Amino acid sequence: MSNTWDVIIIGGGPAGSTAATTLRKKGSSVLVLEKARFPRFHIGESLLPYNRAIFDELGMWPRIQAAGFMVKRGAQFWMGNGSMHTRLDFSKGSFTEFPESIQVERAKFDNILLRYAEELGAEVREEAVVNEYSIERDHVTVKYRDKDGAEHEVRAAFLMDASGLGNFTANRENLREYYPGHKKLAIFGHYSGVQMPEGNEKGDILVVRRENSWFWMIPLEDDKTSVGLVLDQADFKALKMEPQQVFDDAVLSTRTVGERMINAKVISQGHVLTDFSYTNRKLVSRRLVRVGDASGFIDPVFSSGVMLAMTSGMNGAKVVHAAVAAGRSMTFAMKRYEWTTRRHVGRFWQFIEKFYTKHFAQLFFQPTNKHRILCAINCALAGRTQMTFGTWWRLRLFFTFVWLQKRYRIAKPIRIQ
Repeated sequence: MSNTWDVIIIGGGPAGSTAATTLRKKGSSVLVLEKARFPRFHIGESLLPYNRAIFDELGMWPRIQAAGFMVKRGAQFWMGNGSMHTRLDFSKGSFTEFPESIQVERAKFDNILLRYAEELGAEVREEAVVNEYSIERDHVTVKYRDKDGAEHEVRAAFLMDASGLGNFTANRENLREYYPGHKKLAIFGHYSGVQMPEGNEKGDILVVRRENSWFWMIPLEDDKTSVGLVLDQADFKALKMEPQQVFDDAVLSTRTVGERMINAKVISQGHVLTDFSYTNRKLVSRRLVRVGDASGFIDPVFSSGVMLAMTSGMNGAKVVHAAVAAGRSMTFAMKRYEWTTRRHVGRFWQFIEKFYTKHFAQLFFQPTNKHRILCAINCALAGRTQMTFGTWWRLRLFFTFVWLQKRYRIAKPIRIQ
């Protein structure tokens, strides 16, 4: 068994497996160290249309199609009391190249990605818990423990951290910084018997806005739906209740969700995820590149997680391969990767930080396509990485209107929840 590689990747989720596939296609030797045994349960099931461009570049779109995932043609945003809603139809955005996406059960989806990387020649070691790493002048060293408790030491020219919310290397360097006011908690599960849209709207994700929190409802199969509640950690603690009780009470007090779940039956429930919305002060350093949630994580309200993870995994792998080929420990391309990754995250963050405000909701739930502003919003939330000037100025105009709404009420006032 070899213990020397071009690149070691910590984590085999979408970012890590995308990085591994990209590296193998370019000829680099790769070791993936994954702490779990795939397939394994994971949240974050709603993808964006521009994931398709990544699947095409990786050469794996036929496999994704063959897996039979639910087609997602749009996203619906509802008020909790059912008083109003709006729908983004990806096929109607004049700036959007891809008209649809998919909803995925992550256990199945992530396993497809990881096995594809393995078939291309990546060495995948599951149930491998990384304990320590060190960056030397001419290599990196990683120590991990296998499922039998045996300790191993491996080396590579580069290390890629795709450890997800575990944020392995950045936490050890104290690089994590939270976005102010965005420490959230999610309580979620899978249910059958949930009443979801049919016809042309079948497969839509539903985002249900409450006063200070929101629900997601994601159809995974014809009779399997992921339902989650996202709220402030401080609000959760103040309730002094168990997570499932908080979730159940919120369902009962939210008309839009309660009516759809009146006949719901539990498949699994009580899952909890914390520590939303953070960034790391550095995404790259000598012989180290962070990708996916290990580069930062933002509130999942606009379903950006898998898209951002796979984009950073691919782009990060490209600059790592070039650095390895050039015998360099740090390159300008690595710094450019950091800048472009932050810019891509920033496009979603400008929507996320405003989503919880009333003045944003008053415009977002009463959309107009004058000057094709709605088309620009559609394009941004579909996950397009390269914005044209025409899209950029329309988004700037929209957020100018949001700023004006806070001060002058240019749109009709609406009641939240």
